[in-house]
Amino acid sequence: MTTQETPTEPTTGELLKGIADDATTLFRQEVLLARQEMAEGLAATAKASAMLAGAAVLGLYAFGFLLYTIGVAIGGPEWLGFAIVTAVLLVVVLVLALLGRSRLAASKVAPERARAQLQATATELREEIRWARPQPTPPERSS
Repeated sequence: MTTQETPTEPTTGELLKGIADDATTLFRQEVLLARQEMAEGLAATAKASAMLAGAAVLGLYAFGFLLYTIGVAIGGPEWLGFAIVTAVLLVVVLVLALLGRSRLAASKVAPERARAQLQATATELREEIRWARPQPTPPERSS
């Protein structure tokens, strides 16, 4: 005699445990993805900031010499040349400050992909939990 094993369907408890395990694994992976995105974004920002700081220091020295040269070259009383250069600089500083403030407000360092995936995962888990709930069986008809 041969015995055939009949495949048994998992119980509701086993299904829910599997969903919970999957949810935990997905959540951990998404947290790791968010960390990685933040680290990559911050590292790139730090490198770019260091280069910009070095360029700013050297540019400041060059700009100072240029302004002195322009102030002397304007002619007339020396104070008038430096006053004109100062007024132009204040206008440029105001424009740059306004542009910088608006761009800084628009910049993001948030993990957008991880957030989107987390929302998608939550939606799928809700759907799986609804599916795994025991369905009420209709009453049997008596003939």
